[in-house]
Amino acid sequence: MRITGGEMRGRRIPPPQTGGIRPTPDAVRESLFNLLPPLNGCNFLDLYAGTGIVGMEALSRGAKTAVFVEKHPVASRRLKERLTTLGLAERSLVLNMDAVGGVVILSGREERFDLVFADPPYDRDMIGAMIECCCRGNLIAAGGMLIVQRSVREEIPAAVGGRKLILRKERRHGDTVLTFFDHTLEESH
Repeated sequence: MRITGGEMRGRRIPPPQTGGIRPTPDAVRESLFNLLPPLNGCNFLDLYAGTGIVGMEALSRGAKTAVFVEKHPVASRRLKERLTTLGLAERSLVLNMDAVGGVVILSGREERFDLVFADPPYDRDMIGAMIECCCRGNLIAAGGMLIVQRSVREEIPAAVGGRKLILRKERRHGDTVLTFFDHTLEESH
């Protein structure tokens, strides 16, 4: 794995040594960031972070901060070590908990993110609940974006996100689909 753009372009990140972690491939990540507006000054949330490669890529490409939520303790520890090695620790926070717990903690702190990236485990029927959790937690800043990485075998439930999210585009890369939602400009109450 390598960071595909920004100030750390080309830096290699060791592959996961923990079973069940599926890093976003370089080509999918490059496509993802090519479809996003410039990240300068944005706050980025990486749910189901795994190796943290997506959030590290965001920091490399100009994100002001990144929060990583990863429940596996070994993966979280390694992620913290990588962030320190890359000099990104001061601009990041790693929460060692499941995504729902992370959303609850961050919502309680009234944190808002310009970009939320969620890559739940494939084929476990978690997508709808995860999107609703992000909406209820008001994590996505007004005018922000939610990006969901999912298997081509999984569908996004039709009524998910209510009036808060607008599905803008999808891009398929083999078995992987990136789904982009814009958050409406009206604030949630």
